[in-house]
Amino acid sequence: MQEYLEKKLTTAHDTGSRTNFKEKAIGFVSAVGFVCLLPLLHIGVFYKHIWVPDKKKIIDRYACDCSCFDTIFRGRYEYPVSSYKHVYFNATSNTFYIWTLTVLVLFLTYDAIKYLVGVLRRGTCRRRWLFTLLVSVYPHYYSWWSYFNYWNEDFYQHWAHHMLFAVTELVSTVVVLNLCDSGHRVKTWKLLAVFSINLAHILISGIDQFIEHVVFSKGFAFQSLRDVGLMLPDIVHVAVPVWELNTWARSKHSTVWELFYREELMMAALFIILFSIFGTII
Repeated sequence: MQEYLEKKLTTAHDTGSRTNFKEKAIGFVSAVGFVCLLPLLHIGVFYKHIWVPDKKKIIDRYACDCSCFDTIFRGRYEYPVSSYKHVYFNATSNTFYIWTLTVLVLFLTYDAIKYLVGVLRRGTCRRRWLFTLLVSVYPHYYSWWSYFNYWNEDFYQHWAHHMLFAVTELVSTVVVLNLCDSGHRVKTWKLLAVFSINLAHILISGIDQFIEHVVFSKGFAFQSLRDVGLMLPDIVHVAVPVWELNTWARSKHSTVWELFYREELMMAALFIILFSIFGTII
């Protein structure tokens, strides 16, 4: 009996170790592939071949110089003015901020993908919430790229306004990521949080530039595409919680309003109003 139990425990341990290693390996490869693919599609495909194909000029690598490059990271190997570089950066505080933000985004992306891989392998994924999560990839990537350029160009006109969107978008995504796993209960406050944040985004974006650029066609093509790409995820993040609440209410033979405490609805309404006002001011 003792030998039998030891054999079973050893087998279970080995199987668990192999499964855990496989899950980590898949998560790692998926995360690396994802973060490598995004800038390739962004700059290597969309920018280079669609948005600015007229910039495909041949650069003379032997005649040009990098006169804005301080060459500090090259040590004593090189002094200004430097020769052609595929990539160069200056030793400034803004470079450190860009590096820190990028590392943070990479780690958060890796953790999110690793979590999703585990959910998918366990078969506990809620597909509608996975879809909701996937459509939010562009807004998050856009935020990272925007702050990269704010620091890179010392341009801070839209800093506070964009920060309001970026932080609340992150909060919404954390809740959606939690709801992707059917092992976590769907609760009214989670649905209300996602709904409220994204409804406020829609209201501010509509007042801000979406109507002008898209509805009245007063923006450039890239501005219209950007605004549509940012608006559609917000619409999905409003529609899915509403659909979920309606389904939940029907199963309980009640109305949607009866699912909430009055305080929850009041807090949500207050948040939407204050967020919308504050978002249009800054």
